[in-house]
Amino acid sequence: MLFYPGSTIGIAGGGQLGRMLILECRRMGYRTVVLDPDSTCPAAQVADASYDFSQISDFIKACDVATYEFEHINIKALLEIEKKIPLLPSSAVLNIKQTRASEKSYLKEKGFPVPDFRIFNDTAQVSSYIQKKQVVIKKSVGGYDGKGLYTVKSLSDFESIKSQLANEELVVEELVPYIREISVICGRNIKGDITVYPIAENVHDNGILHYTLAPAEITEKAKNRAYEIAVRLIKTLDIKGLLCVEMFLLENDEILINEFAPRPHNSGHYTIDACDISQFELLLRAICGFPMIAVECFCNAAMLNVIGKGIDALDFEKILSLKGVKVHLYGKKDVRSGRKMGHINIVGKVREEVREKLDYIKGIVYRPA
Repeated sequence: MLFYPGSTIGIAGGGQLGRMLILECRRMGYRTVVLDPDSTCPAAQVADASYDFSQISDFIKACDVATYEFEHINIKALLEIEKKIPLLPSSAVLNIKQTRASEKSYLKEKGFPVPDFRIFNDTAQVSSYIQKKQVVIKKSVGGYDGKGLYTVKSLSDFESIKSQLANEELVVEELVPYIREISVICGRNIKGDITVYPIAENVHDNGILHYTLAPAEITEKAKNRAYEIAVRLIKTLDIKGLLCVEMFLLENDEILINEFAPRPHNSGHYTIDACDISQFELLLRAICGFPMIAVECFCNAAMLNVIGKGIDALDFEKILSLKGVKVHLYGKKDVRSGRKMGHINIVGKVREEVREKLDYIKGIVYRPA
């Protein structure tokens, strides 16, 4: 089934990903409705209508097809939506993402390369396991953007955080000696056609994506391997929509999957200004059944997240004095530490020039108070 312009797209979740998807929907002539408890959330600010979870029946009646922009959505609500209208990707995909343990176990069972890991429900078992290992400990439930994630290089490190991990399911994985973190975003439509974006290189700070550079400077062998993994995973999951696969690149050009996201991703924001088809348009094409033509990236690009900084903290005169710089703000009123308030894209023909502008803007955005 094709969903033509004039149809209504329902979005479960009201964050910035939903907001940017809605802006593409508006450009292409689609109506949009949002399902979120906050009627002033970023997506609701630009949607045609918004509903809270007590109004889910009205939300469903308003939609022709629905998607989601966040993993931590009530699965029961999605199942209710799925009974009445197409939900793409399916709730089965999101169900795998409900815990880190289920995600890691799925990947391992399907033969995808992942760091060696164990799942524990008892911190005493963890103490025994890590005596001679350097590991990353992740809370299985509720972790994202660096939350519930701890790097442990010694038993004393573990003892200092042990009280925070009591009564939790824990994923304990080896600390991988990677040389780069990279991500692949690909889309697959309801006909099974697939399109991939240039591979991005990502730099994190305290577990939150700080900035992205694209295309990543990696070998052809690494590129081919990353694409092979991402395409195989989107087929294995039977996703109709978008998939982002975050990966560790090792010295020998081998690749391990860190995690995946069945939705638009922060590391794909550069596509809004650097590509002929943004990740948000590609998602719309995918769920509406339209062609997944090859994406063209016109230039080198960087994306800097604006984290914990409100409008008053940004020097727009300096930032906007640079050619090839685009500011994207999310309409969030409350500024909090670690909260993504917007992002800044930088595009240019020469990679080094893009990198220089990125460093300059980082200095402006994150200058000491």
